[in-house]
Amino acid sequence: MKFVKKILVMSLLVISLISILTFAMTYQNIGFNELFFEQWLASTFWSATTMAPLGFVMIAIISKVVSIALPRAAESKQNFIIGILMAVVMESFMALVTTINNVGILTITELAGYWWHAFLIALPLGLVISLLMTLFVKPRLERYMAS
Repeated sequence: MKFVKKILVMSLLVISLISILTFAMTYQNIGFNELFFEQWLASTFWSATTMAPLGFVMIAIISKVVSIALPRAAESKQNFIIGILMAVVMESFMALVTTINNVGILTITELAGYWWHAFLIALPLGLVISLLMTLFVKPRLERYMAS
């Protein structure tokens, strides 16, 4: 039962974060119109099903690379760098998934333009969330998951 509770906590946290970011990206791609909520929910679904697994793999890889590259750095400094890198990587992929869901695959130039705008609007928010996660939430979650 405790394992199920831990999975539920992690799932709700991940879905909440993805929902916030896809909201901003969907707004940037299509604005508030009659399709907004449908597109936002679909973007959240596709991002959650593709990004959550990728995110868990990426945080492990990025954490390992940072610890190898900066073995003497304080854990807080390593977590800060991990947070920035995770935000950039995850926002990039999430912006692509959201843009394809919202506007489809157009020409590569148009897709790149929509992706760039979605990425830029969500990146500051993603950086704040990622830094808060890696500096404050991650250590607590790790202790919680280990208990």
